[in-house]
Amino acid sequence: MISHNPPVPRDIYLPPSIEPPPTRPGLHWLACPWTPEILARLVAALREGAEALRAIPTPDLLGAWVGAVEVFRDPKSPERRGLDPELARLCRLSPEGLSAGLEAVLGGVRRGPAEVLFEAAETRIADVPAGPVLVVLASNLPALAVQPLLPALALRRPVLLKSSSAEPLFAPSFLAALVQREPRLTGAVAAVAWPGGDPRLEEPVLAGVDKVIAYGDAPALADLERRAPGKVVGYGPRTSLAVIGSTVDPDQVADGLSRDIALFDQRGCLSVAAVYTAGDPDLLAGCLEEALQEKARLWPPGPADAVSLAAVQQARLEAEMRGLRPCPLAVTEGTVLVDPEPGFRPSPGLRTVRIHPLADLSRLPEILAPWKDRLQGAALAGEDAWSLADRLAALGVSRFAPPGELQSPDASWHNGGLSPLAALARV
Repeated sequence: MISHNPPVPRDIYLPPSIEPPPTRPGLHWLACPWTPEILARLVAALREGAEALRAIPTPDLLGAWVGAVEVFRDPKSPERRGLDPELARLCRLSPEGLSAGLEAVLGGVRRGPAEVLFEAAETRIADVPAGPVLVVLASNLPALAVQPLLPALALRRPVLLKSSSAEPLFAPSFLAALVQREPRLTGAVAAVAWPGGDPRLEEPVLAGVDKVIAYGDAPALADLERRAPGKVVGYGPRTSLAVIGSTVDPDQVADGLSRDIALFDQRGCLSVAAVYTAGDPDLLAGCLEEALQEKARLWPPGPADAVSLAAVQQARLEAEMRGLRPCPLAVTEGTVLVDPEPGFRPSPGLRTVRIHPLADLSRLPEILAPWKDRLQGAALAGEDAWSLADRLAALGVSRFAPPGELQSPDASWHNGGLSPLAALARV
């Protein structure tokens, strides 16, 4: 009899030639006693899988990719039904918030964007090293693995995805669906979670791979660069903002802004933390509060930790003590503060945003100068806002989009200024 139960999510995916270390019954592979010897064999196996990977015709590999992406875009698929409850818990998102987040990430690597990336990679493959790539993933966003995985496969580079121990499920589940559609990938991809930062454990991995793509905080990235000099392309913590021009109707942008704030519960590098407007800040605040309230209904926030709740309450109390406009929303719905001080301040989270009135938007790059190379994206509305794009790019902003589209980049996005293919093509 064929079972129609959803598959149990896995937290490991290995080439068939690699046996994971034994673990006691009832423990996930995450609890395996990984050793330098086993990880060294894993990297060696991936290197051996490069030849089979390079032999896969582009239409076959692209077809497998698109098939796997569509399965995970479908909330009703067995893969999603098996994965979603635990993934939502690990990512601290509501089921609705998780579904919206997965669509935002996976929509950027669907057939159209993937075809463009594969076409761009065709001319590079012969000159790109065939050695494996280590991708060190963060846990703040679900499905982040697809963003570095797609260009690596397009360039035919074997990939070891090191999942965060806080979220070890998506990467191996996606690889399983991918290999099911293209078995020749079997020896060229792996997803494992091990305790990060252990020099002895990671030494054979860092020595055996040709490239390291890493997401993390500044100390973790610096430590990797020290142990794997010249191999690391790091993506550190950044934040984003919105700029609304003087002639823009707040009603026309509020819904888009609320999406850019609420998606992923404001934990992404493209999540809007502040809005600068040359228009009426109070009118914009009122429209944005209504839109955030609606987003809270459609995408209820996930469970909030005590530290974030305290930080948001502190921000509200500070605004009250300064005599600023009170926010009528429940803390769980979001917080909109109108702050006449123009200095950029990071959001305490939980869908909190500061609106800064700025009559002359041309002053904004100077105001943001202290945040150079720590800014990621800007949602722009109005001619006077879009006129700032070049000057904001000089501060490190790498993505510009209308409100509502900022958090939906496609596979060609030059994250941090470096294209995904260029990052992986370097020796």
